[in-house]
Amino acid sequence: MFEKILIATDGSEHSERAAKFGIELAKLSGGKLIAMYIADISRMAHLPDDMLLFSIRELLIKEGNEAVEFVEKLAAEAAVPCEKVVIEGIPGDEILSYASKANINIIVMGNVGRTGLDKFLLGSVAEKIVRNSKIPILTIPRESA
Repeated sequence: MFEKILIATDGSEHSERAAKFGIELAKLSGGKLIAMYIADISRMAHLPDDMLLFSIRELLIKEGNEAVEFVEKLAAEAAVPCEKVVIEGIPGDEILSYASKANINIIVMGNVGRTGLDKFLLGSVAEKIVRNSKIPILTIPRESA
């Protein structure tokens, strides 16, 4: 049923927890993983177009490679095939676009809930995906303290 599972990661501890759920789902269903990181270019939109911007972009790509390599390592330990994808863009848009084009069966991601003014002004990647996806989404809540 879940042949292609997209794990959206940002490299945080919370998204690593979501990755573990996605890997277990792939293991149970005999599926393949795609570990995806989006270098969020919208965070750089207000910065001047110079070396500083290039450095930030490079840092985001490095962070992305580390995040997907972590998921790939966990998947290998579980004997689950995993493909890595690091791209630049607006996270919600890129995840939805990739999932549609790649015939993904389910998206697994952390649900880092924002509240109050932050949510109103900025929104949430998880919320955007849940509201706009035409395929199933598995959001993993934070661990209880």
